[in-house]
Amino acid sequence: MQVIIIGAGKVGFSLAEKLSGENHDVYLIEQSQERLKIVEEKLDVQTIEGNGASISTLLAADIENTDLLIAVTEVDEINIVACLLAKQYHVNKTVARVRNPEYVETSGFRNTTMGIDLVINPEMVTAETIARITDIPEALNVEYYAGGHVQLLEICVDDHAPVIGKRLADLNFNIPYLIVAVLRKQEMIIPRGDDVIQEKDLLFVMAETSEMIYIEQLLGKSRVHIGEVTILGGGRIGFNLAKILERSNYKVKIIEKDYRKCQQLSSQLERTLVIHGDGTDISLLEEEDISQSDMVVAVTGDDKVNLLVSLLAKHLGVKKTVAQIRRSDYVPLVEKVGVDVAVSPRMLTAAAILKHIRRGDIISVTLLGGAKAEMLEMVAPDSGRIINRPLEKIRFPRGIIIGAIARGDKVIVPTGKDIILAGDLVMVFALPKAVNKVEELFAGR
Repeated sequence: MQVIIIGAGKVGFSLAEKLSGENHDVYLIEQSQERLKIVEEKLDVQTIEGNGASISTLLAADIENTDLLIAVTEVDEINIVACLLAKQYHVNKTVARVRNPEYVETSGFRNTTMGIDLVINPEMVTAETIARITDIPEALNVEYYAGGHVQLLEICVDDHAPVIGKRLADLNFNIPYLIVAVLRKQEMIIPRGDDVIQEKDLLFVMAETSEMIYIEQLLGKSRVHIGEVTILGGGRIGFNLAKILERSNYKVKIIEKDYRKCQQLSSQLERTLVIHGDGTDISLLEEEDISQSDMVVAVTGDDKVNLLVSLLAKHLGVKKTVAQIRRSDYVPLVEKVGVDVAVSPRMLTAAAILKHIRRGDIISVTLLGGAKAEMLEMVAPDSGRIINRPLEKIRFPRGIIIGAIARGDKVIVPTGKDIILAGDLVMVFALPKAVNKVEELFAGR
C-alpha cells in the first residue's frame, strides 16, 4: 500500500514507523526541517519538506498513486484541506485529525462527500478510554468487542494473587475465558498451558462481558467502586471526560488554574464542580479533601504535572490514579513509579487510525502493551482456509491466537474443536510481525 502521512509529530512519526515496518511505501510530508531530520535518521520512509495542503507538495509525494492519506498536523484546516485535495486525485481513503469541536460537531462534517473518510479527535478518544477504565478501575485497560458482548481486560497480578506460581493449564475456572497474552518485563508472550503466572505479570484476559467479573475474582481481583472522580486540567480531555462521567452519574470535580477556562467549564457542564486552583498545591488538594475521591485523573498539557499530582493523590489515599503521558515510550516507566494507569493520546489516536490501513473486513484495532501487540476484530470471509474447519486443523502462523468468536448474540471462547463460520466476528490477537499474516488469513483466499 502507498501511504502519505502529513505531519511528523508524535502521531505521524508513530504511524510512519509502524507502516514502514510493515513494508508499506510511506511518504511523510512535514514543514519543519528539524522534524524531518529526526525522521530521516530513524525511519526508512521518503520525506518531503512542504505544506501538505499544497497541490505541488502532494504531487511530489505521488498523490496520484496513493491508496491512503493521513493528515495529522497540529492545524485542523491543513488536515481538512489535504483530505479534500486527496479525493480530487481519487485517493481511496483519507483520515484527518480534527481537534476543534466546532468542526466535528458541524452538521454534515463527517459526510464522506467532504472528502474525509475518518475524523479522529484525540481528546475525545482519550476521554472515552479513561471513562471505560473508570467503570472497571481494577483494570489497566478495558476494551469491548462484538457490540460490547466480549471484553478484554489488562490486569496486573498482585503479590497476593492466588494464581501466582500456577500453570495456565491448571486454572480450571469452569467459566470460558482465555489469557491471550502475558506482558512480563516488557516482553509480550503468547502463553502456553505450561507457562507459570508470576507476580507483576500483566495479563490480557478475554471473556464474555457478563462473565468477566467472576474471572477477575478467580485471578485475585475484586471490583472497586468508583463514585467520585477528580479531574486535574480543564482542557478538551478533561471537559470531554466530565461530560461522559456526568451521563453515568459519577460525582465529578475539575481543578483548573485558568480562571477564564473555569468560567467556560461552569457554563458548559451541568453537574460538575469546577474549582479554580493549582492542582500541584498539596494544601489545595487537602482543603478540597481529595482523599475522599475514588479516582484522580491528571490530564493537563504537562506530563510532569500529571505525574506529580497522581503521586500526590496516591500518597493522600486515592484508590485509583490516571495520568496522561504524551511521551508514549514513558508510559511503562510512569506506571512503575506508582501511577495506576498512564494513557497516551498518541497511541490511542494511532490505534483509531490503524483500522483504515488494514486489509480485510476489520471492525476495530486495539494497540496493546504500548504497541507490542494488536487485537483485531474482523468479520470472517465467505470462504478461505479458516472457514468451516476446526481451529486445531488450521496451521496458524507464530504470534497469532484467536481470542473469541461472536456469532449473533453467542460468544465462543474457542478451543481446538471450534470452527469459524462465514460472517462470524473474530477477535484475533497478534504480535507486530504477524499482523500481515492475520490479514492474509482473513483475505478469503
